[in-house]
Parts: sequence; C-alpha cells; structure tokens
Amino acid sequence: MKRSSTTLFLLTFFLSIAFLSNCLDRMERHFFGVKEGVLLHGVPVAGLTEEELYDLVQEMALRYQRLPVEPSLDKQSGEVVPGRPGVFIDVQKTIANTLAAAPFTEVQLVRIETPTCYKTDDLKAANQVLGSYSTYLQGSAARINNIHTAARAINHTIVWPDEIFSFNDTTGPRTAEQGYLPAPIILQGGLNMGLGGGVCQVSSTLYNAVLQAGLTIVERHPHSRPVGYVPTGKDAAVDYGYLDMKFKNNRQGPVIIKMSVYGGKIQAQILGGE
Repeated sequence: MKRSSTTLFLLTFFLSIAFLSNCLDRMERHFFGVKEGVLLHGVPVAGLTEEELYDLVQEMALRYQRLPVEPSLDKQSGEVVPGRPGVFIDVQKTIANTLAAAPFTEVQLVRIETPTCYKTDDLKAANQVLGSYSTYLQGSAARINNIHTAARAINHTIVWPDEIFSFNDTTGPRTAEQGYLPAPIILQGGLNMGLGGGVCQVSSTLYNAVLQAGLTIVERHPHSRPVGYVPTGKDAAVDYGYLDMKFKNNRQGPVIIKMSVYGGKIQAQILGGE
C-alpha cells in the first residue's frame, strides 16, 4: 500500500512538472514568439521562439544567398556577358522583423545586394590595342593543330587589375584528351617528339605582345637553343608543371587577350582601356 502511494505521488509530481513546463513554453511563445498567422517567405512561423527562428533563417540564408558573378566574355564570340550582383541575407534583421510582425502578415527575407568588383562597362572599355605581335606558322599539321588548340584556350581571356596570368593554368596540361598531338619539342638542347609540340610558339607570341603592352612579366624562360619564329631573347619556353609564362596586369582596368590563327600566322593582341 505504501509503495502504491509513493508511485502515485511521483507520477503526480512529474505530471505537474510537465504541465507547468508546457504552460511556461506556451506563455513564452505567446508573449515573446512570432505572432499568430505570420509567414516568413511563405513559411508558417507562428509561435516560433527567437532561437528556433534563428535556425530557420540560417537555413533559408544558405538556400537563397549567392556570390557575385563578375562580368565575363563569351569564349566563342568574345561578347561581353554582364555580371550579376550577389545576395546576402541579413539574418538578424530578418529575425527582428519577423518577431515584430503583426498577426496574419507575411515577412520577406532581408536581402542585401553585394556588388561585383568590376562593371560590364569596364570590359566594354577595354577596346584599345595595347600590344600586338604575330609570328609565322611553320612545321607539321600536328604542330599547327597544337598551336590552334592553345590559342583557342587563351583567346578572350580577361586579366583583371593586379591579377597574374599563367599560360599553363589557362591552357591546361597538353594531353590527347585536350586535343594535342605529338610534334617536335625542344628538350635538353635537342628535338624530341612530345604531345603539344609547337605550343611554345603561342607562349612566345603572347610574350612579345605583353612586352609591347608594358605589362609586368612575372615568369619567363628561354629555350635551350634558338627558335626560328622570334628573335633571340624574345622566346618564352613553357612546359606544363615545370616552365610557365606569367605576367601581371599592372593597369587600373582589365586587359583582354585575343589570339587568332589565320593566313599562315598566329597573332596575339592585348586590349585595354585608355
């Protein structure tokens, strides 16, 4: 009998605690939570506490915010593709607006636009030829194919102010999957067959255009023997993962690299603003 009374007492005690806790929770939601019928970006949030609202808004922020996208060039046509501002969700302000909202109203996420670093007009203004250089094509069909492949990879490349252009990073590894064929390359002072033979003519042509444009050369390597397509001392050897040709845009606006292969020549142009 005594054990039954103790069990009943404990059961009543814990039920009372649960009831009191439930009452306090309802009171907190009623006085401090979101009002009845409130929607946040279409989601019912009535009765949510500030802590619960924080978790929800954080989740929404991850879903709806986006990074800014800088203006670019269409790789095929060279046309300017406008940039897009980013969107940042102000979590704290969204929570404050939701908690302060009147019953049966809808609150929107507080969005803050993050502008791009550069404007579309910055690219459109880069239409003056700062440097230009061309060299005559020579060699086998495989070698000329490799020159075309590397030139296409570089054509319409934007180099923003203070950015460093890397020939190897832009063209990627010279592999069969990238369209490169075996052709003669200079290796340790001699001629050997290798994938991407002829690519150094592209880097050397570009190097001379960069010199004309007055941009800062960061990395450049001579060949181990003279080459026939540029004067001595004007070549730029490249070997993916080992030798690179790099330059830095030291101008206030962007520069655009144009490379074309036509009429038995390869031409590199550096375009920029006035």
